Amino acid sequence: MATSIDDKRRVAIAYDGSDDAQKLFEWSLKNIVRGDTDHVILLSAVQPGDKAAGSSFMPTSPGKIKSPHDLPSDSTTRTRLEGLSERLRTMGISSEAHVLTGDAKALIPRYTQNNQVELLIVGSRGLGTVKSVFLGSVSDRCIHECPCPVLVVRNATI
Repeated sequence: MATSIDDKRRVAIAYDGSDDAQKLFEWSLKNIVRGDTDHVILLSAVQPGDKAAGSSFMPTSPGKIKSPHDLPSDSTTRTRLEGLSERLRTMGISSEAHVLTGDAKALIPRYTQNNQVELLIVGSRGLGTVKSVFLGSVSDRCIHECPCPVLVVRNATI
């Protein structure tokens, strides 16, 4: 008997369309997501009026922050999320995808609070303390504000 979506663990994966985000998605499927008992929520955030749907979660690597023109557009990110959802569907994993408009640091914690997320998986580029203070850190904000467990995966480890 199939498990109802209401009975499944709600696992959110932060996705910004970058190569590192794709690696995080693959790593999450291999190591965390349980197809028979999990419902995956793919989350991405874009700034209002911004053509970039990117660097808020996982820029490529320390010191290599891409220009907004190099990042995927909102429609590209939406298309990628839909593709990932379709892939999950073919694997028998239920999912949904959301492109949120605004600052990822504020939106992701709010989404987890309002949507009964039970686990959030987010990437980290491994900035030092000083850089994180000045540039901000989505993962740090999520750790402190999300009501659910937050798994932070360093890009260098996947």
